Amino acid sequence: MSSRTHIRNRFVLIGDIALIIVSVLGSFALRLDVSQLPFYFPAVLIMCAVALIVKIPTYYFFGLYRRLWMYASTNELRLITIAVTTASVLTSGLMLLLIAFDLIKPGMPRSALGIDWLISLILIGGSRFALRILAEQNNNLSNGKTRHALILGAGDAGALVVRELQKSSQLNLIPIGFLDDDPAKQNHQIYGVSVIGKIEQLEKTLDTKQVDEVIIAIPSAPGRIIRLVNDVCRRRGITSRIIPGIYELIGGKVSVNRLREVDITDLLRREPVKIDDQLIGSILTNKRILVTGAGGSIGSEICRQVARWNPSQLILLGHGENSIFESFMEIKEDFASLTIHPVIADVRDKNRIEEIFKTYQPEVVFHAAAHKHV
Repeated sequence: MSSRTHIRNRFVLIGDIALIIVSVLGSFALRLDVSQLPFYFPAVLIMCAVALIVKIPTYYFFGLYRRLWMYASTNELRLITIAVTTASVLTSGLMLLLIAFDLIKPGMPRSALGIDWLISLILIGGSRFALRILAEQNNNLSNGKTRHALILGAGDAGALVVRELQKSSQLNLIPIGFLDDDPAKQNHQIYGVSVIGKIEQLEKTLDTKQVDEVIIAIPSAPGRIIRLVNDVCRRRGITSRIIPGIYELIGGKVSVNRLREVDITDLLRREPVKIDDQLIGSILTNKRILVTGAGGSIGSEICRQVARWNPSQLILLGHGENSIFESFMEIKEDFASLTIHPVIADVRDKNRIEEIFKTYQPEVVFHAAAHKHV
């Protein structure tokens, strides 16, 4: 792989030498009449030599010969702009210095320096992105029989899936369109792929388009949507796959390698529960709250959530001194003004529990005490 990369970059270097000369010639040709070009030919030769001496090392310094241009992106475009601009500024400075010392006869039009920068930017940048376009076309042509994929969801995940499919030759899948319920996205394109309808139009789309595979690219899709898509695809004998759910994607990346078949857990996805903040506030705010098992993972999280609602008192009950102390210190650090009572007791001790209730008189109890294997 590395030798092929070096060969490609040698060709890129040779191409840059030719493009630099073309850029200089072009800047004079655009600035002068054809009849004037022979008169300024000595200046053209000097500027070609200066540009080659300055620009090639500058491009190398900025890493333009250490990249795989088939993966060029906006970051590379920014790098090309900076490299070409820096090289043109250095070239222009050196040329103006030579002119100032009367070393270029019979002189040259200064505006040719600015024109050279513009032409260089177009040629150097265009040549790099032409390599990327050619590489993507070769991938598509060399894969043999290709299959057509319909993407459900034109959000960030759907866009990433389409980009991966366009760049990857592993799956032989060509994205032919999106289905998305957002009206603002209808008839728009993402990476050249159009949003052709809504998800509810899946059956109609399968009737009118050649689709070999349906990809559900909505990490937060409810089970209702997944069941609908899965039923339609199963009746028609079309493969359906899904990107992982939102919790599976935490710390990871959307890619074609993470697409998988729809399984039973996807079909059972539940609608998100909507929390009534006003109701919760009326139950917890300014109330005396007792949490059993407050030193455990579930109990301590309940304590943190309850503390957000400003109860008048929070009683942390548990039988482990260390765990109750840790929960107490953690909550006290975040909610310094909250009155917290750490209490050591076993919920199986009826007399002790009755004593605690008489002492603190809790108004709301969260019972989270349990053995871990229960």
